[in-house]
Amino acid sequence: MGDRIPDKIAADNAVLAAGGTVFHAGVLSDEPESPGRRTVGLDAAPTFDLTAVVSRETVAAAMLDEAEEPRFPGTVALPLAG
Repeated sequence: MGDRIPDKIAADNAVLAAGGTVFHAGVLSDEPESPGRRTVGLDAAPTFDLTAVVSRETVAAAMLDEAEEPRFPGTVALPLAG
């Protein structure tokens, strides 16, 4: 991301300040939505794993869940495959 990191930090901070949820996802795949998917806050995040993959459909489903019933307002959430 290089020189774009400050823009991402500013965007994340704007969303958080407005009470929104910021989603951080690892490597994205084109696989279907994970049946065992879950969303966690940073405090419950698993150990950082460079091999972890989450599908775009899983991330989209997590975002829709959050829009319909917020569980992580004003914080960072991680959609996990399961």
